[in-house]
Amino acid sequence: MYKKEDIYKALEDVIKEKHEVVFISGNLGFLGEYKFSSKKELIDTIIEIIIELSKGATILTSTFTLNLANTNIPFDIHKTKSIHGAIANYFIEHKDSVRSMHPFTSFTAIGEKAEYLCTNNSRFSYGIDSPYDRMLSLENPLTISIGLPPNLTCSLIHHVEHMMHVPYRYIKEFEHPVIINGNIIYETFYMHVIYHEIYDEIKRNKNIKFFNEFKKENTIYEAILGKGKIYSYRAKDFYNKAIELLKKDIYFWLDEPPKKRPYRR
Repeated sequence: MYKKEDIYKALEDVIKEKHEVVFISGNLGFLGEYKFSSKKELIDTIIEIIIELSKGATILTSTFTLNLANTNIPFDIHKTKSIHGAIANYFIEHKDSVRSMHPFTSFTAIGEKAEYLCTNNSRFSYGIDSPYDRMLSLENPLTISIGLPPNLTCSLIHHVEHMMHVPYRYIKEFEHPVIINGNIIYETFYMHVIYHEIYDEIKRNKNIKFFNEFKKENTIYEAILGKGKIYSYRAKDFYNKAIELLKKDIYFWLDEPPKKRPYRR
């Protein structure tokens, strides 16, 4: 069973310098049992230590609700729970958090830059003026993956795909109900989705190729915590490397280029 001292030591091993923003994600279940009275107390402790070690960073996470896509279930920025588990829902429920307005791919932040990261964003999941775009504009953004290896928690790669206009995805428009000031209003949002004709046929690589190349020139820090590990890497360095790799091979996210290419029509 791990405790506060173990969390501090592990995070000290993966946070080496000042960061203006730290993106966290992962699955606490892979760390095993902990010596806290509740999961909230556990996450409180993790957030407090990250802020201390990063010299006051704003903490950001994804609070996705992809289960609402193609439904008429209203999205409430303050109440709709995330499919991303305990960490995401902790952020949503935090009294000082700020959540971006997207019914399927919202992000939530806590800290000085929370308003900048998660308000007045574009209606697109990724791309210009998305929370990821704002994050990358800040000083030395760091990504921390808790319990899971980084390739399994890196949604930043979809921002890269959007910026590089990968051909196997297209922009889909959704008109979806959202709750604003207690009223249900239908508004328009956009996602970068895979063509349905090839959705079941393309072979996803789970970002393994990206991280194998990234590690050749960059450091991924890792530390044991409980029964699992936590990891960190510089988000901007990963973004730049991923852009470089997609320039060389626009299908790098896949094991191989798709055989069907409906976008050639």
